[in-house]
Amino acid sequence: MKKDAASGNTYIRLLGYLKPYWYKSAIILTLSAVSAYIAVLPTQILGIAVDEIRIADTLIKTPNNSSEENSHDKNILHGQKNPIPLSKPLLRASHYVHKDWFESYNATIITLAFLAVSFIVMHIFHSGISLAHGFLTSELGQRLIYDMRNQLYDHIQRFPLQYFENTKTGDIMSRLMNDVNSLEQAIVGPVISFITDIFKFGWILYFCLKLDWQLTSIALGVCPFISLCTYNFGKRIRKVFRSLRDKTAELNSLIQDNISGIRVIAGFAKEAEEMERFKSKNYDNYSLYVQILKLVSALRPIVDLITETGAVVVICLGGYKVLQGQLSAGTFVIFFPYLQMMYSPITSLTRFYNQVQRAIASTERIFDVLDTPCDLKDAPHAVDLPPVQGMVEFRHIHFAYSQDIEVLTDINLIAHPGQMIAFVGPSGSGKTTLTKLIPRFYDPTKGGIFIDGHNIKDVKLHSLRRQMAMVLQEPFLFNNTVKANIAYARPGAADKEIEEAARAANAHDFICGLPKQYDSLIGERGVKLSGGQKQRIAIARAILANPRILILDEATASVDTETEQLIQNAIYRLVKNRTTFVIAHRLSTILHADLIVVLEKGRIMETGLHHELISHGGLYKKLFEMQFNTQEKLKQEETEAEREKAEAAAIIQEPAIDLNEAPQPPKWS
Repeated sequence: MKKDAASGNTYIRLLGYLKPYWYKSAIILTLSAVSAYIAVLPTQILGIAVDEIRIADTLIKTPNNSSEENSHDKNILHGQKNPIPLSKPLLRASHYVHKDWFESYNATIITLAFLAVSFIVMHIFHSGISLAHGFLTSELGQRLIYDMRNQLYDHIQRFPLQYFENTKTGDIMSRLMNDVNSLEQAIVGPVISFITDIFKFGWILYFCLKLDWQLTSIALGVCPFISLCTYNFGKRIRKVFRSLRDKTAELNSLIQDNISGIRVIAGFAKEAEEMERFKSKNYDNYSLYVQILKLVSALRPIVDLITETGAVVVICLGGYKVLQGQLSAGTFVIFFPYLQMMYSPITSLTRFYNQVQRAIASTERIFDVLDTPCDLKDAPHAVDLPPVQGMVEFRHIHFAYSQDIEVLTDINLIAHPGQMIAFVGPSGSGKTTLTKLIPRFYDPTKGGIFIDGHNIKDVKLHSLRRQMAMVLQEPFLFNNTVKANIAYARPGAADKEIEEAARAANAHDFICGLPKQYDSLIGERGVKLSGGQKQRIAIARAILANPRILILDEATASVDTETEQLIQNAIYRLVKNRTTFVIAHRLSTILHADLIVVLEKGRIMETGLHHELISHGGLYKKLFEMQFNTQEKLKQEETEAEREKAEAAAIIQEPAIDLNEAPQPPKWS
């Protein structure tokens, strides 16, 4: 019961998205009511036509009857107690047309022609209303999907980095695309169709009760059995749909990972293993779909059997009433199609219920994201951060990703405007985590960070981050042009400014060598560029942003010597007059830093200039010597390899011995 209640609350919450479009919903519902009313009328015209034909046949067989007898016969044949509701207005109109316009023609022929025209006009009118109804319904459905996807994407963007580190990209994409698309199957098409069916059911029930309340009561007797059957199947279908959505998200995650890592898969010849993983996930989806199809396939025949049983009883009793003269043939002709139309909304309820269960499974996944709190929100009293000089203070900073393990402990540090602060330390010492606190990707567990005296928790995130820029060790580039990637921080930048930034980043020359220069597409994640080229594009982007505070994750850690020099020169231009935080992997690149901060196990162990830290003989000297010795060893190995290569080349290039000139062995006598 709790799950059903939760599903009901979910659906009510989902329908809340219709509120901004209540006026359009009202128009659609009005059209639904009118369309449902007109849809049930043509059947009555057929009944009237059948009675008119029977009356004409009776009058032909008894031509000597008086007008009073003819009128009496007509009352009997039309069913005096339960006349067809449309018979009086249509027959009066037909009589008027015959008397004033076509008096010389046979009255029955004119009546039948008038009924035929009325039948066609009603269908044309119904088709026009259905067309307008369909346009409005489709537009409203797509608008709701548009709104919900925007809301979901906006909410996701506000999540802290930890959410993305703990959630698979494929799962997020599945919720944003597949699950949102499923909502149209619940809050627009099926809902409107169901409401239209309810209107139709109401009109049919009204007319059927007027025609014969006994037959109507018998027909309604099967409804409780249909409802019970639908409810029981619906519970099972909803459970399977929930599992299906989770499995679909897992499959999307696997596809996303494998496509992104296709080079690794190919490089290690793991295609067969990955194919088996894919088959396994795909089979889970297949088996769940089969379960759903089996349940749906089993439900429909059972419902049809129940409705057909009710129809047979009605036909038998209705035929008996016709034979007894209690019901006209025309009324019976109407009643049987009405019976089918009455059952149609009930059977469509089963389809609607199944669609709703499927959509609720998706909706629960969407609301699960929307209900996840955004930990990093602007404070109610937050203000815009004014243009800053770049003084950054860390005051008693503590931070932990989880309550059990503290990553940073009591960090106190001041960076003055224009200084370069280098963070050094073993892997896992907290260097990257510390830089992530500056743009508020995470908030400290204790303590505060101040920029020009402003606590960053008291300023708006957008105003804080727009005064910063980051250049990461693995830069991210969008699948767009070179120009668009450089201008990402300033979309309105002029071409001249973009080119100047590229020149400052030592990127202009290689860009000019691309097929379309600055308009060249660089592929997903910049796949068409080398590592050094991507890095220089990222630096150009940071230069164009012109930030006051800069965060560098050692940008030359994985490039060749020549490219390293180009990047290093670009970085010198980038950091000029900016407060810069550098995560140092190669200690040789931060020898001239204004302050070197040595971290170990989340604590500051040493601070100072390069020569000061070397003279202290602490952790920094140990790290420097280890790296220096490693580099010297690599240089020696490279030198030895070059020497051996040169010697091998020299041997190959020595002239061959001429056998004709070679000393001859002595001749023995």
